[in-house]
Formats: sequence, C-alpha cells, structure tokens
Amino acid sequence: MTDTFTVRELCTALSAAVGSAFPDEVWVQGSISGLTRAANGHVYFDLVDPADEVGSVTPGVLPVTLFASEKQRVNAILRKAGNIRMSDGVEIRIRGRVAYYPPQGRVQLRMSLIDPAYTVGQMAAARQALLDTLATEGLLNAQRGLELAVPPLRIALLTSAGSAAHADFAHELAQSGYPFEVTLFDCRVQGIDAVASIVEALRLAVTGYQGPPPDAVVLVRGGGARTDLAAFDHERVARAIATCPLPVLVGVGHEIDRSVADEVAHLSAKTPTATAAVLVEVVRAFHREVEQAAARLAGLAGARLDALAGRLSASGGRLVAAANGLVTSHHTHLDRHRTQLHYLAERCCERSASRLDQAELHLRAHDPAATLARGWSITHTAAGELVRDAAAVAPGTVLITTVAAGTLTSTATAVMTGGTPGSGPADDPPPTDAPDETHD
Repeated sequence: MTDTFTVRELCTALSAAVGSAFPDEVWVQGSISGLTRAANGHVYFDLVDPADEVGSVTPGVLPVTLFASEKQRVNAILRKAGNIRMSDGVEIRIRGRVAYYPPQGRVQLRMSLIDPAYTVGQMAAARQALLDTLATEGLLNAQRGLELAVPPLRIALLTSAGSAAHADFAHELAQSGYPFEVTLFDCRVQGIDAVASIVEALRLAVTGYQGPPPDAVVLVRGGGARTDLAAFDHERVARAIATCPLPVLVGVGHEIDRSVADEVAHLSAKTPTATAAVLVEVVRAFHREVEQAAARLAGLAGARLDALAGRLSASGGRLVAAANGLVTSHHTHLDRHRTQLHYLAERCCERSASRLDQAELHLRAHDPAATLARGWSITHTAAGELVRDAAAVAPGTVLITTVAAGTLTSTATAVMTGGTPGSGPADDPPPTDAPDETHD
C-alpha cells in the first residue's frame, strides 16, 4: 500500500529533495518581471527568459526573493557598477539558493548576489546591435538630415507632466525672455509603460498638433539609474524618433553612456536644462544675426543716403550754376533787346516825327484859312450849300462869301457861265484839290 503523506510531510520531503538537488547556490540569468518592493525592505520579482515578452504568460517563471538583509549588499554592488537599478525588463545574472517555500507551496530562488557586469554588458550589446541595425537601414542619421526651423519658438514637449524635467526645461525657456510656445504631451518616461507612452506621444506631437506644426519635438527626463532609462534604448522608441518628420531633441539625464535615443535624435543634450539652453542659444544667435543685419542695413542705407545727398548737393550746385548762367544769359539778351528796342523806338519816333512834320506841312498847304489868306474866297448859299458852278445859282439867290477877313452877303443878279481870265490873284492860282472858291 502506498504511503500517505501529510501536507507538512510532503512539503518537508520536497524541501529536502530540492535541497539535495541544489546543495549549493546557483547562478541564473533572465529578465526581471513584476518587481515589487515591500514595506519591510524585501524585494520580490519573477525571473523570465529575455525572449519572453514582459508581462505575458511565459513558458517558465522563477520566483525570486531578495531579503532586506541581502539587499544592502546587492545595492552597494549595483551603485559601484554605475548606478544600476533593478526594474522590469532589465536582464540580470544573479546568484542564490534554490529552495522550496512551504507557506506558498512554490520553489523560489533566494537571491544573495548579482553580477552587474552581465547587466551592463547585455545592455551595451543590445544597444550596439540596435545601433548597427539602424545604421544599416539608414535611420541612424536620418534626423540629422532635417533642418531645424530658425528661430525654433514652437516646441512640442514630451515628458512627465509636473516632473522636475518639465519644470527645469520650462524655467530655462522662461528665463530667456524669448516668446517660446510650448505644448506639453504628457507621457511616461520610466517603467514598463514608458516605451508605448513615448511612441504615442511622438505620434500625437506630429499628427495631433493644433494650429501650425511645431518647429521641434523635445523629449526630456531627469537623471536616474541606467536601467531606469531603458526605454530610451528601446527599438520602438529609437525608430519612432528616427522616422519622425520633425527635428527631435533629446535631453536625458545620462551621467556616462549615451542612449540609442541620443544617437538617433537630431540633437541631444545631457539634461533637460541643457536641451532648453540649446534652443535658447539658437534663438539668441538668430536674434544677433537679425540685429547685425539691421545694423548693416542701417549702415548701407546711411551710406547710400550720404551718397545721394552728395549727388543731390552736387546736382543742386550745378543747377544753381546753370540757373545763374541762364539768368545772366537772359539778362544779356534782355539788355541787348532793350538797347535794340530803345534804338528802334527812337527810329520809329524819328520817322513818326518826320511824317508828322510832312503831314503838318501838307495840312498847312491845304488849310482853307491859308487859301483864304492868299485872296481866295468861299461862297455858300444861305442854305449852306457850297457854290461850285455858277450855272447852279439862280438870279436872286442870297450868297454868303467867306474871305480871309470875314464874310460878305450878296444877291446874285446875273449869272455867267464859263471862266473869265484873271478871276483869281495873278501870282497865286488856287491848288487843284482846293474846295471850289468864288471870287466876289
């Protein structure tokens, strides 16, 4: 008959069997999954093969317990190795004793020691392998081919909202005095959810931005252990940065090593503050260039204005000289014309005076008074009609005869036609164009 064990007896037998199979401590390597830190100082996690996805159902799981009494020694080893921190996804090589734990009915590894070189080496090897792959695909330097807008004032900031990295970055920009416009895309930058959160934030920074697109995408977080920054060495994050159509600036608080994110970014800096300082310096350099260009433009404008002023002054001088010459020439012409006019006026006056003299002589020659003075007379009828023909006068007509010394009134008694010799003064016949005259 088969023996029947009590639970305690079987647990004791299992514990003895495990102890007999593993009398000494063993080294085990794998990836941390589900790490928790208890209030009493103990640390609990599962160790899985690196090929298995963290958090999924895996073919093999080894529970690990690190008691508080052993944790201080392990932490000292990790700090000395470069501030390594145990967290989910980190590959480790540890030593411990395999034991069966009856209260929970499971086999576990009671951790006592860690090999930090293995973790660092695995991280470095994985990082280098990823860099080689990205270089082969042409993604390692893809971001460096993008041109950063100048000045880069619109910033899409990817970090944990309210974190020290967020505050340091914003403070540095605010201190500059330049009008930066920062849009925050809150994301996890540490832990098992960091990779997916960063990748999604990068997508939103490009496709979900309201208004004009940002000039640059900035991914920052503060310092920490190498293992805390594992997300920045992840392939998904690296590819998201390398293929981003906008320049990506990375500022992660690495003390020694550069992450893959640093390598594929358009530009990287040591800290969030330093990343902000880079942007400020780009804007400041643009500001200086604008001021220098303005100064050069002002100098060129001043020189041009001086040259134009000189040309204007010279042209003004020439214009004044030409005007003075023209005025002088016109004065000369006016003087010459005035002299000519004066001469012509005198000649005209002389000719007019001569004609007046001739007219006066002619007038005097034909003056009736002069004719009368020479002894001629003019006869009118009482009605005032000039007597030109004796045949026109009837006997009895009253005649008024004008002589030089007065008038005579007479009555015609007889009329004789035809001229009689000696009817005028013997030595002064009347002019041919004189008015008809009758000698009394």
